[in-house]
Amino acid sequence: MRFHILIFPVVLGFFSAFSSGQEVIRSSVSKEFINGLQVKYLKNIAKHMNMEIDIIPMPFARRIREFRQGNLDLLVGLQRESDKQDEVVYITPSYETLRHTFFVLKKNIGTLQSFADLKRLNIGVTRNAKYFEKFNQETNLIMVPVSTLRQKIELLMKGRINTFVHFQESAQPLIIEMGLQNDIVLAKYQPIEVNNYYVTISQNSPLIGKKHLFESAVRDAIANDEFATIRREHYASHVALN
Repeated sequence: MRFHILIFPVVLGFFSAFSSGQEVIRSSVSKEFINGLQVKYLKNIAKHMNMEIDIIPMPFARRIREFRQGNLDLLVGLQRESDKQDEVVYITPSYETLRHTFFVLKKNIGTLQSFADLKRLNIGVTRNAKYFEKFNQETNLIMVPVSTLRQKIELLMKGRINTFVHFQESAQPLIIEMGLQNDIVLAKYQPIEVNNYYVTISQNSPLIGKKHLFESAVRDAIANDEFATIRREHYASHVALN
């Protein structure tokens, strides 16, 4: 089976779900993580399906828009916002449970010690992303939406934001790669809420007829602890490199 990762701009309106007459799974991840954990998850699902997969880098907001329109077939890393059915089909059970993490400059470690402190800070967030319930429902927060994790880090270093929220597992390797591990640290306040993340299929995808096959592939991977194994090996490799 072949895997394709397209690293050049693609006009999705002309991007076909068929390659040489063969169906191809269309998916996407952030351009920052084109070799990251989510790509490994997607490749594993495609392997179970015995299908090819094209993974196109694009920002999160655009990724969701194209997915809802059916220009992408499969995504990982989405939270379930409600039980209402729309263009997003969630495969249950969730494949991963994560906790969001706040980062601050080490010299300002005392600025974020409770949830209440967030109300007087500028907070870097991923555009259109959902976080934990208390944070999502608070209306008195000053949020600065950006497209990439790197932008969050750069804004924090420039003092344009006071903190940013992201997954610790993916943020810390990039912070280390940028040589900022002595400047950016975990805030004293961290949420206790955890979130479930799902593999999802677009209701408007031409592959929706294979929904039951995708569900079987994901559930088999969960049952065999494949997602956990991929995650463990992925982060172990980052530790070894650093």
